[in-house]
Amino acid sequence: MSKKLALAYHNLSVMLEAGMPLLKSLDTTAAGLKGNLKKAFTALAAGVSAGDNLAETMNKFPHIFSPLDVMVVEVADTSGNLPQSLKLLSQWYEFRNRLKNIILSGLTLPAAIIIIATSIIPLPSLILGKISFVKYFFSVFGRLAVFAVPVVIIIAIYRFTPNTGLIRRLLDAFILRIPGLGQAIRKLELSRYCRAFNMLYEAGIPISQCAQKASNVMGNTIIADMLKGGAESAQAGNLVCEGFSKKLPMDFVERWRIGEETGQLDNCVKRLADNSSETAEWLFVEFARWLVRLIYFLIVALLAIQVLMMGAAIYGSGYGI
Repeated sequence: MSKKLALAYHNLSVMLEAGMPLLKSLDTTAAGLKGNLKKAFTALAAGVSAGDNLAETMNKFPHIFSPLDVMVVEVADTSGNLPQSLKLLSQWYEFRNRLKNIILSGLTLPAAIIIIATSIIPLPSLILGKISFVKYFFSVFGRLAVFAVPVVIIIAIYRFTPNTGLIRRLLDAFILRIPGLGQAIRKLELSRYCRAFNMLYEAGIPISQCAQKASNVMGNTIIADMLKGGAESAQAGNLVCEGFSKKLPMDFVERWRIGEETGQLDNCVKRLADNSSETAEWLFVEFARWLVRLIYFLIVALLAIQVLMMGAAIYGSGYGI
């Protein structure tokens, strides 16, 4: 859905920049969509035709348009900066989709290796007739469950528990302590915050609201807490970075401070987002690479143990004759 929404925002922004009226742009965009997304954009066109505010109509489709989308469009529609804001939203969803693909592609090979390994390890016992096919199936299923059950639990926690829940916070804290992965998540969250902040800032939203909304779209509650103080600091008339936690990287805070003090916050935050994103991508790739090596090592160790046990069983049987 995010990929299709990014493309829809992009096409809409291009048509508006070319001078096409908003209603015709929405009709044209909706014509190229399918399913719920088509219904949503068709409703947007109908709302504009009836004289309704674009953001108000978007609010009727919370499963399509996030509060962040609605806020950006509402401010941009008032300021007359709608094409640029839609382009920023398109880039935001492209960023999210790209990171999702990186994570999934990095985990595909380890998952495939685990499935193959769990099928191979008990295979010698099946071939030698020591276990039946039913026992072989349950042996494979049991080994897969060791890996699958924790993954399912983690996904369920992220999907069905509130961001402020104790279980979610404990899980977020645990993930940040995983070697390699924790550092990648930190960089990813900083990039997510910077991109959201920059998009809102360029849309003309007050800086305190930019800081607040940016922290609300983050995925890790621990990192979000380190950045939430930025909104309170801005509301008090101080620099946003003065409210950041001291646990954040010093270079991140200082580069943000330079951007605020020199009046180049938009460019500075964008560079921070790009740098953090590139580092996060590299760390995710490295984590996946080392995860594969670790799985290979465990498989070889398990196969060696299996061979030794079979050798011991055969030798013991022969010795007893």
